[in-house]
Amino acid sequence: MAPSGSIGAPAMEVPTISLEPYFAAEAAAGAGCADADLSGAELAPALAELVARVRQACEEVGFFAVVDHGVDASLLAAQRRECSAFFTRPPQCNIIGMVAGGSSRFTWLDFVPSPGGSDGEGEAGAAFDWSLGPVAGRGSMPWRPDTEALAAMWLAYYAAMGRLVRVIMRIFALALGLPVNAFDEALRGHRSAMRAILYPEVPEADLAVGGGAVDRSPEHTDWGCVTVLLADDRVGGLEIRGKDGTWSPVSPVPGGLLVNLGDLLPFWTEGRWVATPHRVVARLGETSLRRVSVPYFGLVNRATVLAPLLTSEDKGADVRTDVKPLTAGEFFDQHEKHAAEGVGRTRAGGGTYTQVIG
Repeated sequence: MAPSGSIGAPAMEVPTISLEPYFAAEAAAGAGCADADLSGAELAPALAELVARVRQACEEVGFFAVVDHGVDASLLAAQRRECSAFFTRPPQCNIIGMVAGGSSRFTWLDFVPSPGGSDGEGEAGAAFDWSLGPVAGRGSMPWRPDTEALAAMWLAYYAAMGRLVRVIMRIFALALGLPVNAFDEALRGHRSAMRAILYPEVPEADLAVGGGAVDRSPEHTDWGCVTVLLADDRVGGLEIRGKDGTWSPVSPVPGGLLVNLGDLLPFWTEGRWVATPHRVVARLGETSLRRVSVPYFGLVNRATVLAPLLTSEDKGADVRTDVKPLTAGEFFDQHEKHAAEGVGRTRAGGGTYTQVIG
């Protein structure tokens, strides 16, 4: 399927933000940021600038890249390598032909901790569920990693992403004028998902039929809290939609990770923060080549009550005030309904609500 909409010079700039000021503040606090007074006017200038940049990105773009994020470069490289190799080995390589010519041209290995399988710190326990898809449309079937190296690397990377999301959520708390540890309890017992996604190479004949471009994954927003993407560092194709409807390519930052908001945060902030529609497109040239990416879908636990986060003085005229609190579990179970009520689309401008790609 050919992608709709125009693409040109970036209409929406994705900022690159260093997290070093946060880690410096954590080190200075000694006991850790959770026990330090890092809210309000007492923020160090560098940390205050970091918080302001994150706030602006969450309000205006819904995407930002992070560097100096504390995840070792060797772990990023190893995760890319192991996930890419997985899709070359049988029997999982045989599923690749099933997505050729479809509306969503990708296959995935999915990981979700079973209830009680995560301790909330990002560490996965013995109970977890793996699946491989697609099967019968958009379904999946139970699967297992086929080597010990992949399983070990996957769990190490999953744990690192859990720790990073905790840092990001603490910065989000400061950006919302909340105590730095405001979201710590919400992250305890989470069941965040992680996925390795293969986009097989798109044949030139298919590109010709599509007028030079083919949707690899159609326009959508993520339904969770925050996504951290380890993008393919050689093959692009991720695009985000600006408020004017123009699509802009997003290139990976060397050594960086891409962060985007899911629909839960716009709902929780009553429309102040945005979840921006995005897609993956193959175009003539390098973006049509084989591509592997690894998104970590960070979630809060299902019992978290999504009570309004903003104080009355923080609420602008374009912020919804008629939102009834519900739990994160209720939101996840009916995310399309709750996001489409208008809260999740206040600034992002629409899109299909799903959670598949990067």
